[in-house]
Amino acid sequence: MKEGIFLTISKVHSEQDARFPIHIFLIYVIFYAGHAFYNTYNTLFLYENGLTQEQIGFINSIFTAILIFIKPMWGVISDRSKNKARIIGVLLIANALVCVAFYISASAYWLALCVILYQFFFQPAYTLQESYTLELMDKSRWDYGNIRLGGTLGYAVCAMFTGVLIGDDYGKIYWMMALLYGAAGVLQLFTKPIPGQRKKKEKIPYRQVFSHAPLICIICFQLLSSLGSSFSMYYSIYFRHELGAPSELLGWMTTIGAISELPFFWYAGRIERKIGTHWFLAIATSSIILKMVCLSFVTNPYLVLALQVLSGMSVVSSSYCIIKYINDTVPAQMRTTAQMTNAIITTIFSTVICAPIVGWLDGLLGTQAVLLIGAGVSAVAVILFLLIFPAATRYQKKKEAALNTPS
Repeated sequence: MKEGIFLTISKVHSEQDARFPIHIFLIYVIFYAGHAFYNTYNTLFLYENGLTQEQIGFINSIFTAILIFIKPMWGVISDRSKNKARIIGVLLIANALVCVAFYISASAYWLALCVILYQFFFQPAYTLQESYTLELMDKSRWDYGNIRLGGTLGYAVCAMFTGVLIGDDYGKIYWMMALLYGAAGVLQLFTKPIPGQRKKKEKIPYRQVFSHAPLICIICFQLLSSLGSSFSMYYSIYFRHELGAPSELLGWMTTIGAISELPFFWYAGRIERKIGTHWFLAIATSSIILKMVCLSFVTNPYLVLALQVLSGMSVVSSSYCIIKYINDTVPAQMRTTAQMTNAIITTIFSTVICAPIVGWLDGLLGTQAVLLIGAGVSAVAVILFLLIFPAATRYQKKKEAALNTPS
């Protein structure tokens, strides 16, 4: 009798694992739809409200400097929490309230504060969401890339219609973002609770993470490649005002880039297993280098749209390979903290240091020259990574073999 009950329970769990997790997939659709508004039009909104590229870069530096102290705290809280989903839900709802706050004043100082507060809540929510999804999919037949594909769908569909809906009135985006983030936050509160695996008084040997040579190599590669890609952060201003592209084309540019991610996210696990993490990362970054070089010469807005197909694999490589590698390498008790640490290290350099410099260079040399500089930085990152990562992997294997060999 008991065996029959256990078999029935096991069968129910197997059916649940086999069923596609549509709930979390829908959250990704809504969450990234909201972020599509911000990524596509926020810089233009700030620029047309009197902020220069240098000032926008300075604002980005300020909020990132704040995040250096905030993100590790959220990582530790998540690893120790009884319900990670609840933390994410609260952060998203807080972010929705910040979006509404954009309408309180048109002052440059107030807008700058709103941008800082937006990132204050968004960045931890984004990283915690990735970590939560990886743990949710840990024993499922479905891969993280299958779920993250929902974000790309939401991002693409939203960007497709936004230009038509808002025209040149970029201020309309914030109430739409508030509705989307609020809905995603409420849904997140009712997702499956996953507790952190780190006990309150448990001591974690952080040096295990920083002594893992291949992982450090990947983090350093992401740091350098993100520096390169940050040289395109003001391209939307150039596309809109220098090339004369209408708002509808800006939306389509974002849509095409997002759609190009779909096949890579769906097959990300297979690609990574087939060619290896380091080749996936290198090839993906090479595609973004090619895109940046082409954008520096192409001045026809419609050809710019065609070049967005090169974006897909690059986004997937950073969203899938790096996050999954950390999840597979780092002890379970501190995975979220490690994800936060990785995000902070790369963001410090790409935003705190690079954003103001890129803004200054963009005003001095022009967007076309800045894109070529960014492509050069990313090319150096790829070459160094291909040379160093195999050696780092061999070193790590020898180190682990020596530790496991009985004395």
